[in-house]
Amino acid sequence: MIGRFCSIACGAKFIFTSANHTMSSLSTYPFPLFFEEWELNKADVTDAWDKKGDIVVGNDVWIGYEAVIMSGVTIGDGAIVGTRAVVTKDVPPYTIVGGVPAKPIRKRFTDEIISELLKFQWWNWTENKTKKNIALIQSGSINELKRFDIPG
Repeated sequence: MIGRFCSIACGAKFIFTSANHTMSSLSTYPFPLFFEEWELNKADVTDAWDKKGDIVVGNDVWIGYEAVIMSGVTIGDGAIVGTRAVVTKDVPPYTIVGGVPAKPIRKRFTDEIISELLKFQWWNWTENKTKKNIALIQSGSINELKRFDIPG
C-alpha cells in the first residue's frame, strides 16, 4: 500500500512476503512451491514463506535509488529512505533512514512540527486546496502554512 505524493526512485524494490523463505523450517528450500514434484498438497504452497505482512508506505514519502523495502514494514508519513538502504524495520514519520540494514539518521523536523504536520495531513486536501497552498507547503514553514492555509 502506497500513500499519496510519494517519490520512488529508479531501482527501488519491494520484497513481498512470497520472496521470503521460511525461517521456521529446518531447511530454507521452498518445498511447497514444488508441490507436484514432491507430491505435496497444493493448498500448502504458502507454507514456503514466512507471512510478515503488507508493506505500507505512508504519504509524502521519498524512497531513494535502489532502496529495498522488506515485507511487513511500515514507512511513516514524510519519511525519507536513503539510496540503497535496506529497510527491515518500521520507519517513524518524518525520519530519514539509511544503510544496510536501514537505521535512523535523523528526524526531518522537531517533534512539535512533526505532530503539526501529522494533524494537518495536507496530502488529504482536495486538489483545488493543494494547488492554492503549494507555495506554502514548499516554504518549509509550518507557521506560514498554519497562518495562510487557504480553505477548500
